[in-house]
Amino acid sequence: MTTPEIKISKKFENGIYFSCKMCGACCRGFQEGEVYLYEEDILRLTEFLNLTNKISLKKFARKYLKLVDNSFYWRDPNESRGKKYKFKTLGFKFIGDDEHCEFLDENNKCMVHQARPFQCIAFPIGWNMLINSISNFKNYSKKCPALRKSLENEGKFYSREDVLRLATKEYNMEKEFFLKMKKNNFNIFKVYKFLPKDISC
Repeated sequence: MTTPEIKISKKFENGIYFSCKMCGACCRGFQEGEVYLYEEDILRLTEFLNLTNKISLKKFARKYLKLVDNSFYWRDPNESRGKKYKFKTLGFKFIGDDEHCEFLDENNKCMVHQARPFQCIAFPIGWNMLINSISNFKNYSKKCPALRKSLENEGKFYSREDVLRLATKEYNMEKEFFLKMKKNNFNIFKVYKFLPKDISC
């Protein structure tokens, strides 16, 4: 059984097959999207990198983070109609002509794999935009060879329960961020007090 917030395409209603090919395609070429970061992602990353004091957090933010301007859309939870809010969030900076993640090494390995953001952990199993739309899934598969294999039911099998668990966590992380932003009049500097005022966009 799904929830009102979580919808699963018929193609994936029994589960999803997926095995990462370690090609690094999802870690570069970010003109098509962003890697969003939430509080638990930042805490996990900075702890892994041993950057826990305020000065270190500011340095981390300047080096690795950016403001993603007005790309986040949300309604109040449990409201299918009404005002739709649009506001800033945090994302990773990308570097080089191929726009790759700073934590991607020359062998396409993630240098912070143990502490990577939830968005990376959950791809594609917990991405609501993919599991509820076969057209979105097929579109993403043009870049990702592992997704093409998923469509052929090849790879590690993730049950419906696995899918719902990750998709629900994604939804709840976004919901928590929205509620904090709303409480602080959508001022991201009040939500993330360690952010330097001159952080790049």
